[in-house]
Amino acid sequence: MMLRLDIGQFSHAGRKRAHNEDWLGAFQPEDPARLAHKGRLFLVADGMGGHRGGELASRRAVDRVIRAYVDDPGADPGQSLRRAITEANALLHAQTAGEEGRERWGTTLVAAVVRGDELWIANVGDSRAYLLRGGHLRQLSRDHSLAAEIGVSAGENWIGRHVITRALGLKPEVEVDVFAPLRLRVGDRILLCSDGLTTPLSDDEIEAIAGRGAPQAAAEALIQAANERGGPDNVSVILIAVIGRERGASNLLTGRGLRWPILLAVALLLVLAVVGLGVILGSLIFR
Repeated sequence: MMLRLDIGQFSHAGRKRAHNEDWLGAFQPEDPARLAHKGRLFLVADGMGGHRGGELASRRAVDRVIRAYVDDPGADPGQSLRRAITEANALLHAQTAGEEGRERWGTTLVAAVVRGDELWIANVGDSRAYLLRGGHLRQLSRDHSLAAEIGVSAGENWIGRHVITRALGLKPEVEVDVFAPLRLRVGDRILLCSDGLTTPLSDDEIEAIAGRGAPQAAAEALIQAANERGGPDNVSVILIAVIGRERGASNLLTGRGLRWPILLAVALLLVLAVVGLGVILGSLIFR
């Protein structure tokens, strides 16, 4: 069963950075068969490496994940995501192998696939995915950071709290976290964001803003709130709202399920109408 989605997205350099190293991406096929097979893909990446290096890392990673995911023939979106992100990591690492300071090039990445009424999440690094349901915000992804590993709270001012323990491009291989699919409901909102949002704002503050108004307005309001708190980093948001269901649309469009029974019923009614008309005309002529 296909869901109707409303998408908001926004990215900003923040107040302390002159250059934006974040990158957003999406794949939303118009072809009904491809949409039913691959679903819709959304990504947020936060580049590391300084200026041009970080932007290239995040952009290349997003572009490669989209391409690899679309080309992957697998029927399981979670496994396709894992393979696509792994491929992006290998490509990014190989492309920067000869660059001075290559070890500083990399990017976090969080991805979401919505297929039918199910949601898959995958991530590397500390860019996050949240689910907002019934007014309550829940983190779906897992941070790969030193702070998360040793249990430092989000509000604690600790010099090592931004150290990333896993990212794309830093090593030839990377472990990708892929989470079991979640069934979505009308009214749900999915938030993907870089740590430029989660550093200055608490989950309670994000919860209050993300649920207000249309997704685009809410996405912009989230970034405005982060910047009002000093905007310490690049900040990027994709906010996906589930606004309804399209019952039976995929069956009719793909030629499966309801289409042929409906056509047969219409044809039978036409035949009966013609036969009935013939009987009436015949009785009039030979009366």
